[in-house]
This record gives sequence, C-alpha cells and structure tokens, in this order.
Amino acid sequence: MNKVRIGNRLVGDGQPVFIIAEIGYNFNTVEEGIASIDRAVDCGVDAVKFQTFKPETLTTRSVNFPEEAGGVNQWEEFNRYQMSEETHRVLFEHARERGILVFSTPSHFDDVDLLERLDVSLYKIGSDDLTNLPFLKYIAEKGKPIIFSTGMGTMVEVAEAFETILSSGNSHVIVLYCVSNYPIRDSALLDLNVIKTFKKVFGIPVGFSDHSTTVGAAVAAVALGASVIERHFVIDKGLDVPDAFFSADPSELRLLVDEIRNVEKALGDGIKRRTVTESQMALEARKSIIARRDIAVGETMTRDMFIIKRPGTGILPKYADLVSGRRARKVIPRDTVITWDCLD
Repeated sequence: MNKVRIGNRLVGDGQPVFIIAEIGYNFNTVEEGIASIDRAVDCGVDAVKFQTFKPETLTTRSVNFPEEAGGVNQWEEFNRYQMSEETHRVLFEHARERGILVFSTPSHFDDVDLLERLDVSLYKIGSDDLTNLPFLKYIAEKGKPIIFSTGMGTMVEVAEAFETILSSGNSHVIVLYCVSNYPIRDSALLDLNVIKTFKKVFGIPVGFSDHSTTVGAAVAAVALGASVIERHFVIDKGLDVPDAFFSADPSELRLLVDEIRNVEKALGDGIKRRTVTESQMALEARKSIIARRDIAVGETMTRDMFIIKRPGTGILPKYADLVSGRRARKVIPRDTVITWDCLD
C-alpha cells in the first residue's frame, strides 16, 4: 500500500513527488480558468485540481468565513464561484489536451455524480469532509484513488476516515497532512513531523497540503517523506478571487517545483558511497604514508621514517603497522608517497 497508481503514474516511496496545483476557484471566467491550467502546466506540475460545489448543498446562508479567510458570507462566495457542468467540461477537456491530469474536490454526493460523468481518474476529499464518513464511503465505492486532507482533524478522526475508505474495498489511498489556516503565518503550527507519524501508522503514501507562503515547508515535507505536495495557485495575485493573497503565482509555483525536484535529487537512495565527483578529491585530500626523510635501498622501515599526511595516493594509514619492518626496494626521497612497490 506504499504506492498508489494515478493515471500512468505511481505515487509513493521511491517515486517522483506528485505536485498538484490547486486552482480551486481562483478565476472569474472560463478564459482565466484555461489560462490557469496553461500556466500551471508551464510550471511543471503533475496535476491541476478544481473545486466542485453548489452553495445550497455546501453551506447555510448564515455562516461566514473566519477573518483570516476574508470573513465574508460563505453562501455568497460559493454562489459567485460555483462552476456549471459545462464549465467543468471545458476546463477538464483543456487540461487533458495539455496532457496534464485534472481532478476536483467534490462537496456533496451530487458533485461526485457530476465528476463521474466527467470520468475523473481520482478524487480529492477536503479537510471539511474528514468526519463526513457517509460521504467518504460514497466516494470510496467508486473504486478510484482517493487523496484526503486532514486539516482540523485529530489522529482518531484521521484513522476513522482511513478505515471508512478501506472498509469500502478501496485501498488506493493517499493521506495529506494539512493545517487549515489560510495562510499559515506561524511556522510552529506546521509540525511537519506528523508526516513521519502518518507514514508509520498508516503505511500508505503521505503528502502535504501546503498553506504556507514560502517554499520552505514543502521542501521540508519532501525531505520528511511526503510523496504529494498540493499548493494553491493563481495566475495573478491581483485577481479578484478569494484565495489569491495566499496562493502561489506562476513564478512562485515554478520555484516550488524546481526546489522540490532539487531536494528529490539531493535525497538520493540512502546508500553511503563515494560519488564519482569525489574520486579525484579523495586522491588529493585523503592521507597516506609519506617518507619523513630520504630512505636508502635496503633500509628497514621504522615508524619514525614516515609520516601520515596528504595526498591519498600512497599506502593507507591503516596499514602503517605492515609498513614497519619492511625493507626499501628502491630509494624513497623525502616527502614522497610510499607505495607497496617501494617495499620488499
């Protein structure tokens, strides 16, 4: 279970990090949505994600967002930014034409049915539905890979969500560690070591839904074993869209992708070995046995006749005791490297 197939990609340990640009509803027109897909593709992400909802099946009319998220009325915001099925089709078709995986986060059973009509290849479950177990079961029964976020959750709630999905016969699961603040301003809230806990407890690929405003958290998450990184994305922070102020713009997303790819290379396979580029350095910077004075042919080597210093092209220091007592086969000038062919 430590790898999940998404489309033609394996996601999990030993695989490239799966990077998602969360476009959400960070656009006002279909044209801006298409441009968002194009710019995300240009940034090198592996997938783009939207949000599928209708205000009447998502929230009552009386609740507002927290102040950190704008403080506006939720129903009014969702009513403004909901996407029609036709808009979904246009955006999904464009993403597929660009050769990038596209999916969405549904918020109600009807949304899942819409996404099924669009033949999505996986589902993302938002943190707000972590405890909505009947909804998780409905999605899991579709048999497609599931990425579920864990913001605002306890370990018990995450385990219940995971078990609900598994009990439906669906083992294609990725769990995203998430802190539901928009944005995260205090790094102490991140507690990225939870990624290691999730990997140990659940034995499935673990990712990080990044609501910070720098690349550092995502890079650290990858170093801790995250196989998926999700980041909110907007083509222009000046757009009149709710998430623009904490979303990555194209230059920031490009930097994020580049830094993740760099840290992937840096992590390697965990086997300690001398790199190709270190071979010459080892000859010049390691130490070996060097003549302390001129040594004549036939002299018996004693410890005071040689010193251990650079370079590393002679007999290794660990063989110093074997050098003592040997006879010099030829003249060994002072301050030259002693090799085995110098000795009988």
